[in-house]
Amino acid sequence: MLKQAENLFPDEIEREKFLAALESGSSREPAIIVLQERPEIRTFPRLAPLPWQPDFVHRLHQDFRPGQHPLYEKGSYYSLDLSSVFSASLMMAIPNLVRNVLDVCSAPGGKAIFASRAFSPERLMCNETIRKRTGSLIDNLHRCQIRGAFVWSADPSVYVKHFPHAYDLVLVDAPCSGQSLLAKGRAADGCWSPEMIDMCVGRQRRILGNAIRCVRPGGYLLYATCTYAMKENEKVVQWMLDQHPEVRAVEVETHRDFRSAYSPHPCYRLFPQSGLGAGAFGALFQVDPQAEIEREFVWPPADQIPAIWRSGDPARKRPIGSDT
Repeated sequence: MLKQAENLFPDEIEREKFLAALESGSSREPAIIVLQERPEIRTFPRLAPLPWQPDFVHRLHQDFRPGQHPLYEKGSYYSLDLSSVFSASLMMAIPNLVRNVLDVCSAPGGKAIFASRAFSPERLMCNETIRKRTGSLIDNLHRCQIRGAFVWSADPSVYVKHFPHAYDLVLVDAPCSGQSLLAKGRAADGCWSPEMIDMCVGRQRRILGNAIRCVRPGGYLLYATCTYAMKENEKVVQWMLDQHPEVRAVEVETHRDFRSAYSPHPCYRLFPQSGLGAGAFGALFQVDPQAEIEREFVWPPADQIPAIWRSGDPARKRPIGSDT
């Protein structure tokens, strides 16, 4: 931990602030994505909005517990940490119409629900490779009454076969070493281990390598983690750009004050000592609109899109361990 802290913060004062935020375990900042406007929501103890905070997200007082309010179960809003809003809000820089969205690592559903609220896409494919985690994902999508959503549990490589160059936006909230969990006072065993970080980097590259092939020309990919390691963040961004010359990293004006100092490419960091949550990393990529593809993807009817659950179905339509 100390070695990574020294790499991140050559300045001793800032390094001590970072370490103190991790040790306190109190870097929690609740927020909600408002899905149904209700008078009661206006009574929630809100804090001043931030420049990168969309108007449908409310930043709440730290002592307030939105998950315990009756409107939560009614699906009036989705509750998440402000750090998740930080990385998700990069997608607000997309100027184009977003009809089709794929969330590759979707459970429990925060980024997908954010994209649904931001763009109202026609199709929202929520994938969760770990089958047992699809239960919470389905419950959240069902509770929040998300339209046009499909849940599937497949390896990311399967989407390249079934949905090549099909999506306007692909979300990769990548599995990572989870170092920011410490700032929330939660356990993150092995999160500073070089072996753990290397394992995560390999997995992140594999997921991204498949995910980018699902983006249509001119479309976007959002990459996000909840860790601080440069190897899982800026170096993965560099790897993506080196491997895919048809891809560029997008400058996001709302996040300019948080642009990473560790990369020549636009990508963005939030640290726990900022007082805005446990920390996050994000980068928005765009595929060249002139990129060549074999053929344009044609969407099949909704009932032919593979899924273990679709919007309008009861929650947990099939046993989570069943075959698709």
